[in-house]
Amino acid sequence: MRVMVVPDISVIIITRNRLRTRDRNRYCILLGQFLRPHQGLKMAYHLLNTAAKIPAFGLGTWQSKPGEVGAAVEVALKAGYRHIDCAHIYGNEAEIGETLQKCFREGVVKRDEVFITSKLWSTDHGSEDVEPACKLTLKNLQLEYLDLYLVHSPSSLAKGTLQLTEESKLGYDPARMAETWKAMEGLVEKGLVKAIGISNFTITKT
Repeated sequence: MRVMVVPDISVIIITRNRLRTRDRNRYCILLGQFLRPHQGLKMAYHLLNTAAKIPAFGLGTWQSKPGEVGAAVEVALKAGYRHIDCAHIYGNEAEIGETLQKCFREGVVKRDEVFITSKLWSTDHGSEDVEPACKLTLKNLQLEYLDLYLVHSPSSLAKGTLQLTEESKLGYDPARMAETWKAMEGLVEKGLVKAIGISNFTITKT
């Protein structure tokens, strides 16, 4: 189990890639006891500059294997989690989408009660690639919008990169990132995402 803390807003993402499936689910249930509103405890939130509230605890899906990630998300939602952290590069958003729809149908949680984050991968920093990448994530997650969409990394990779090589590394370019960010703002204007942000950036690159 890893706990990632984002110092700016103290959002904690719980990732369980080192635990066996049985232990992962048990951990979700145990931690969920501290998250359930009906047990007299209030879910901790942080306020974004959009006035949206982001749950302080979230379930990370990095390195969650196919055939396991869906079950983990379902257990987490039933345990009281209300923030699911995803990314295209994790390669499991389609399975997560199936689970989200199942939970919505069964009344486990409503769409507007769960905060879904995903991320733009480094091969899609081109301004013309941002919207198609976001729409692919929405298709895989079977959602109409994301609550938060992050630029996953400041470093760009050549389009279509599957294996990391020196030739595929484009690195960080402020001018290119400014165009990426402008395209990200366009996603908000079109209603595809509620909020945008950055991930893995240093202070000097913000």
